[in-house]
Amino acid sequence: METDYKKLGLRCGIEIHRQLASERKLFCNCLNEKSENLPLKLSRNLRAVAGELGAVDRAASHETTRARTFIYNYDPKTACLVELDEEPPCDINKEALDIALTISLMLNMKIVDELHVMRKTVVDGSTVSGFQRTALLSYNGHIETDKGRIGIINLSIEEDSAPKILEEGSTIHYRLDRLGVPLVEIGTDTDIVSPDHCREVAEKLGMILKSTGKVKRGIGTIRQDVNVSIKEGARVEIKGAQDLRMIPELVRLEIERQKSLVDLRSELKKMKFKNQKCSMIDVTDIFRASESKIVQNKHIHAIKINSISGFFKKKLHKHRTLGNEIANYARVKAHIKGIIHTDENLENYGLETEFEKLKTRLKAHKGDMLIIVAADKETSSVALNAVCNRINQLLLGIPEETRRALPNGDSEYMRPLPGASRMYPETDVHSVIIDKTMIKGITLPETLDEKKKRFQKDMGLNTELSLQIINSDYLELFEKCIKEHKADPKLAANIFVNILPDLKTRENINTGSISPKNFFDIFASVNSGKITKDTVPIILKHAAESELSVPEIVEAKHLGIMSENEAKNIILDIIKKEKGSRMKHIIGKCMGALKGKIENKKIVDIIKREMKE
Repeated sequence: METDYKKLGLRCGIEIHRQLASERKLFCNCLNEKSENLPLKLSRNLRAVAGELGAVDRAASHETTRARTFIYNYDPKTACLVELDEEPPCDINKEALDIALTISLMLNMKIVDELHVMRKTVVDGSTVSGFQRTALLSYNGHIETDKGRIGIINLSIEEDSAPKILEEGSTIHYRLDRLGVPLVEIGTDTDIVSPDHCREVAEKLGMILKSTGKVKRGIGTIRQDVNVSIKEGARVEIKGAQDLRMIPELVRLEIERQKSLVDLRSELKKMKFKNQKCSMIDVTDIFRASESKIVQNKHIHAIKINSISGFFKKKLHKHRTLGNEIANYARVKAHIKGIIHTDENLENYGLETEFEKLKTRLKAHKGDMLIIVAADKETSSVALNAVCNRINQLLLGIPEETRRALPNGDSEYMRPLPGASRMYPETDVHSVIIDKTMIKGITLPETLDEKKKRFQKDMGLNTELSLQIINSDYLELFEKCIKEHKADPKLAANIFVNILPDLKTRENINTGSISPKNFFDIFASVNSGKITKDTVPIILKHAAESELSVPEIVEAKHLGIMSENEAKNIILDIIKKEKGSRMKHIIGKCMGALKGKIENKKIVDIIKREMKE
């Protein structure tokens, strides 16, 4: 039965973060590229500060409580004193701003008259300064989809954060070559009507961004966050939806998670479940003689939750139980490996006897749940308070929060949803007046959708081939070959989307070493009748494996076109040797012998003519 998302009250939007392919970073003159080596490092500790209105953002405050040390690894070519927060930033990169303006116009957005840079508090270690620079550039746009118009609330231009490279307990290592790279953040309205529609919107936005030819491609250059809520639910942001194919599943499972939590609240209210006041006690003595390695030589603390036995086994969706959800919450809050509770199979831990003693100590009745944590008193207190608070939250509703996307479509708690308190003005960067002259100077590119239609109409490519070349990394080179080197569109498209991938996967050829000039020379040789199309894979293979030019490969490997009379003599000789064989066998022998020195069609024509005679 198909889900009625309208009846569920689905509200769904998506945020796209895409790096821009400018030469330099957004607020300094460092190169916008990835470093091969990171020879230098520094260490920092960060804490949250109050925003412009005097309040500390709840998400930033949460990160501060985690008390972590951050190690930053960097290369002076791609990170300078601006990234190290040791000198003021430069004014905003004009090239990056022009790219962002182009994208704004393609999204039918209204552009601000004056650009003001803000600081966004970020103390998870992904920025050295404890904040990220961002600026609202445009607002109130839209795109069209198969299921209606999608509003685009805003587009901001901002600096990217540093990626994490290693985590060792409370010490986290980052690299700084990505910090400061310009990107656009695009946020849609909650007009998305279904999980599959969410994917369509993401694909449409991705297509528009790629159409500029000025955005980066590859792993780490694009990040997608999905915002989901249902009636009686709450806004939840799921970060890191990397795989477009997984977006519908992320949305579906979050809808199911929220619906299950709404149903759980109703069930708890019916049974008159009340807020819990959890009193943690030290029960180390009960577990001291245990043979279970989980608790050996550790402090053990416990709490009792009244009348909730069995609830931790309840499924929120196919990948997640309520127990998983609450354990994850405690892990994030207290940095523990996990909790152990009486809804689990205690035999797996070898703790049945100890928990029987624990029931007596805590005066637990049938239906009560016991939960333990193996940690020091302070950590256990944070963890078990988190468990108790999250259980009490079940009665209040679904909390607004930020979650991390997991590869199977599930998500897990990261932190509270940030608010407006984390934003305050950047006083070190000049504002930018955006006048009509600046906007009029921008030429909008042909979109990939328009390009695809043109390839089909003007070049005769079929739907599949035109779509493949549009989505390939060779699109720009393909168009250059057609426009400047008169390449046959079907041959060029076949080379870039079929022949090259085939050489790479089947023969492990490094096709990335083939230069653009090699392709230009191949098309010139085909056009002048020096080689046949059938020799192209052979030439490409040799071009990848040697430094010879295409004419040198053709000469050295005897790949030039043979006259029809020469080919006929070879064919007649094969027919004579293979007398009595089927035509299919003879065709194979002839094609193997001639190896593309004459078109395959001509080989077949000659064989048919000679064998008939």
